[in-house]
Amino acid sequence: MNGKSRQKRIRGDSVVRGSQKNKHRQEREEQNALQSISMLVKPVSGLCNLSCSYCFYRRAQDLYPKTPTKMSLPVAKTLIRKTLLSNAQLNSFCWQGGEPTLMGLDFFREAVAFQKKYSRPGQVIENSMQTNGLLLDDQWCEFLRQENFLVGISLDGPAPIHDFYRKDRASKGTFKDVMKGIGLMKKHDVQFNILCLLTDRNIKSPAEIYNFFRSHDFKFLQFINCFEHDYASGFLKTFSVRGKETGEFYMKLFDEWFNNDFFHVSIRFFEDILLYLVDGVKASCCYNKECNSYLVVEHNGDCYPCDFFVFEEWRLGNLMESGIQTIMTSRLRAEFASLKADLPETCQECRIVSFCMGDCTRFRHLQENGCSNISEYCTAIKMVYAHIEPHLPEIRQRVNAY
Repeated sequence: MNGKSRQKRIRGDSVVRGSQKNKHRQEREEQNALQSISMLVKPVSGLCNLSCSYCFYRRAQDLYPKTPTKMSLPVAKTLIRKTLLSNAQLNSFCWQGGEPTLMGLDFFREAVAFQKKYSRPGQVIENSMQTNGLLLDDQWCEFLRQENFLVGISLDGPAPIHDFYRKDRASKGTFKDVMKGIGLMKKHDVQFNILCLLTDRNIKSPAEIYNFFRSHDFKFLQFINCFEHDYASGFLKTFSVRGKETGEFYMKLFDEWFNNDFFHVSIRFFEDILLYLVDGVKASCCYNKECNSYLVVEHNGDCYPCDFFVFEEWRLGNLMESGIQTIMTSRLRAEFASLKADLPETCQECRIVSFCMGDCTRFRHLQENGCSNISEYCTAIKMVYAHIEPHLPEIRQRVNAY
């Protein structure tokens, strides 16, 4: 995947005016970009207390075979200080893994203390954490509530479905432990979302999955397509989901949600489509024109453009050596950001390309599809978009009457 650069020759008498114009434009773009900044932080790299069959991030540890993969306080301090010194108004820190709670609660107390120390008047700081929930206890939950963390907790459905792939190091299912962690978060009023990975085990059961979540009064749901391919063969692994079956899952799920829980349950994919249809707003990075929504920060300060592309060839730099602006405006990051712009003719002629912009780059270069540059989930997006569109007048009526 290569980004494209375009050069234009300028007549000598317009070089100064052109360069000044470009400089001012660049300054404006940088100021706009710094209205918000998002850091996806991997404080333990791919280290985890589970052994999930479908985990994509464990490979990150292969990049650091000779170093401890836990973030030191000096790296955390530098990350937070440089992020806040960028003067962005909104500063988002999403702590992921691996399993971030393996860092221990004291690390996060220190991190929040650094944020308070280096923040400036008017700056807003948001913290979120993605966890498997196994290490959550009363102390953890009290901290998460007190510091206003939003937690994403992984739960793939009822026990037989969840436990099939999400096992601990002893190959035991983790459903009971996850539900215990959720119970503790409810007890302490911690804000949380359910993160459900769609696999071959649950893709045929939208009603069962949704009714299970509804029975536990889960209000915020994010469904994520499992998409892992074998790098040797280029084919998707068996637990991954395909485009058509994913579209069928979401259409059935939409009907259940729309008829029963429209104002009571949030489902991210439906909100992505509805926000765009109603207000022209893009909420998820995968539907943006360019891939430049955030930086991934590894345990040692290494930065990457996306956690699905944590490979040596996409290493943008290191926060211990470079400033945020240097990394964010690097040639390599610009090259990555432009990958989505190379749309095939099929996408360019599609009536909903303005919504999906070709979908996530990760889904577009599957070898078994001939590297066609068309997303595996193109069919699903079209199916669900067309399924939702006819409901738009009623949706407007409901919203206006609410």
